[in-house]
Amino acid sequence: MNAERGAETAVAAVEAWRRCLERRRAGAEPEGGLDQAVEGVLPRGGISAIGSRGLLLVVGSEAVGAVEELPDEVVVAWAYDAGASESGPSGYDRLIVDLLEGGFRPVVERAGLPEPVAGREAAPPFRVVRARRDGYRLRGYRPGDEEAILELFRESFWRNLSLEQWTWRYVDNPWGGPRISLAFSPGGELVCQYCAYPVRWRGLPPTSPAGSHQVGDTMTRASARAVGRGPTSLLARSARHFYLVHCKGRVAFNYGFNTGNILKFSNRFLEVRQVEDVPYRELPAGARPGLSARVGRRYELRRITERSGIDAAFDALFERVSDRYGLLVERSAEYVRWRYLDCPAEGPELTAAYRNERLAAWVASRRLPDRVEWGDALVDPAERPALRALLDDMRVPGLPIAGWFGDRPRWLARELDALGLVRRPEPQGLVTGMAPFVRGDAVSLLRRGYYTKGDSDLF
Repeated sequence: MNAERGAETAVAAVEAWRRCLERRRAGAEPEGGLDQAVEGVLPRGGISAIGSRGLLLVVGSEAVGAVEELPDEVVVAWAYDAGASESGPSGYDRLIVDLLEGGFRPVVERAGLPEPVAGREAAPPFRVVRARRDGYRLRGYRPGDEEAILELFRESFWRNLSLEQWTWRYVDNPWGGPRISLAFSPGGELVCQYCAYPVRWRGLPPTSPAGSHQVGDTMTRASARAVGRGPTSLLARSARHFYLVHCKGRVAFNYGFNTGNILKFSNRFLEVRQVEDVPYRELPAGARPGLSARVGRRYELRRITERSGIDAAFDALFERVSDRYGLLVERSAEYVRWRYLDCPAEGPELTAAYRNERLAAWVASRRLPDRVEWGDALVDPAERPALRALLDDMRVPGLPIAGWFGDRPRWLARELDALGLVRRPEPQGLVTGMAPFVRGDAVSLLRRGYYTKGDSDLF
């Protein structure tokens, strides 16, 4: 749409909005979708309950203006303009972000097309929202928010998250960050967080962005959980802010692992789709993977403890085998260094298997009091016996080995079956969920892909 055409559309939008308000004030029957949309968002008492200062029109990429000067309840119409910017939240998305950041909660939203008028430029589609000020403001992370975030984490999860671990996950991530949306009470107290860290995937179509988000550490202060309900709750508002600022049109999908009430809430109000129950396997205590001494001697096992130990061989292994796994997180050398060596938490241990100085496989694990937690693995299909050597090295007498490994890829699943790892329900009942953005088919893609506990924030 050229500038002249855009100006004509804007004029038509203003005229359609004016006529709509005149009909609503006169109590006339609705004419067309715009009238019906406005009628659908008005509070009890109709248009007179809002007042003229609370009836606003935003066209295209315009901003709503000085939110602080708005009355406590408003009806805002947004009209489409093809000239809107795509560099950030624009159009209706920008309107919603402005309202959320200004202390308003969207109460009800409708869409509608005005009735055409003979001899006049056709008005564009409209979206209409009624919003009410409650003083809870949304915004992105700012340096200095860490202390409040960590305090809210302690209250929400009854354990500490160190500043070092928070910085490692959300600030020092090689793919960027922080990606955080925060809600504050009218008094300025942090009461809710929705956040994620960026992850890159291999195996997405070339037209898709490779980036996604692993969502975690979402939390609401107990004293604020009754603010709003469902889509107007602080958690839903924070998620919507995050989606509009960091996700829509920018990443392939978000993913995460939940159970219980948060799973139901996410499915109903946060556009999260259920992929599957988290796959889980266990090698019982006392079981042996059946490795012969002769096969074991083929491989040299090295415990990797220095960043320099993760070298170009890790990139070469990933490039050599990634297409045998389907969709999977990009396990480059840079990523593996950050994920397993830079992590300030206890463990994990990273062990690599080499044959004739060539990297054949690596695994990440953590020794816990009741089990060995097998968090990740990348194995060359041509070097499957290396997995047997690594699994035998991982064993601790009297403890089972447990990890998130399912039926994909099939060649790896068959190897795990042969090694004696038994499929069992995930102990916490965790479910894998995804919120698709650019990739509307993300759920079906991951149902054919490969992921482990190391691809979550739980390992």
